[in-house]
Amino acid sequence: MGIARDHQRLATTNTTTAEREAFKSMFALYLDIQKGKILDDLDETEARGRWKSFIGKWNRCELSEGWYDPSTYQKAVAAASELEPESRDSEPPSRDAPKQRYQRDEPSRREDPESSSDDSVGPALPGQEGRQGRGQMGPSIPNMQDLDLRRENESEEAYTRRKEQREDMKYARKLDRKGQKEALDELVPRAEAGTRERQLEKKREKNETMKSFREKSPGAAEVPESELMGGGDSLGEFKAKKQEFERKKNDRELRREEMLMARAAERDERLQEYREKEDKTMAMLRGLARQNFGA
Repeated sequence: MGIARDHQRLATTNTTTAEREAFKSMFALYLDIQKGKILDDLDETEARGRWKSFIGKWNRCELSEGWYDPSTYQKAVAAASELEPESRDSEPPSRDAPKQRYQRDEPSRREDPESSSDDSVGPALPGQEGRQGRGQMGPSIPNMQDLDLRRENESEEAYTRRKEQREDMKYARKLDRKGQKEALDELVPRAEAGTRERQLEKKREKNETMKSFREKSPGAAEVPESELMGGGDSLGEFKAKKQEFERKKNDRELRREEMLMARAAERDERLQEYREKEDKTMAMLRGLARQNFGA
């Protein structure tokens, strides 16, 4: 089964068991390397949401090139086949198994001292370990891919935080309404359901609600007294707004500077590769000249 960037779309319903296990292993490796999370530590809701996000990014070809490398898929297939006999044992598999299998399949990363440098920004992607930090000492400049990955992680974390806050607020409101209803039932016991008295109570409650709407002035918006009378700490508010503006301006300048540095680093890398290729070509031509015409 070949994996290419221009085809092989995935779905959770029409894939075989072996394919699901293989891509589940790739999903666990993706969470470990890209997100710093362990699949076994996630609850069912978060794991299902991140799985759908991974499948969507795969189908839209938004992942890095290394994830679409056929060798990466073959390693995931091998890892999935290794998990089948292990699942029959009583001892549960280690939660670091995907990462250990990936490291075992990549011995060249541990043997090559130049490719094992940890000065790159962001996690190393499959198929890209050899060209990161090659011949560099000290911290390296993040490239455009690293910046895009960081922005993606920040946006995803912000979305998760907002979603959790909304769920917590919704649950708190539900508990508050339930408590108010129980307290009201204790103070004023309701009549039994289906009786004439209960129907009269519902009618009175509806009339009270409509009366409260009628008493409000139509179109009258509540305005704070500080705005009407011109009060308030205007100087403090101005300073706070100015600080917020300066902070956003500095953030934009930092992002722009990072992008410029990343582009310059990529340009220097391409220039270095071109020079190395040119030197090899000249060395080959000199060797041919010495063979044909002598020293």
